[in-house]
Amino acid sequence: MTKQKWLAVVICVLLTAAAYIGSTGLFYTTFRPIRNYDLVAFAGSWAGLIWYLIRDRNIK
Repeated sequence: MTKQKWLAVVICVLLTAAAYIGSTGLFYTTFRPIRNYDLVAFAGSWAGLIWYLIRDRNIK
């Protein structure tokens, strides 16, 4: 993997962590269970990133 791809993975991990903390209130307020549409958004964004990485690998 190239440097740009690793950067994309790291950014996706950081955004997922930030969204999870914001959605559940982890560490700053009463914990709320994660909502279903948040799970769908997480799965969709990670599926898109994985699809991009596989597609780019197959092009070369």
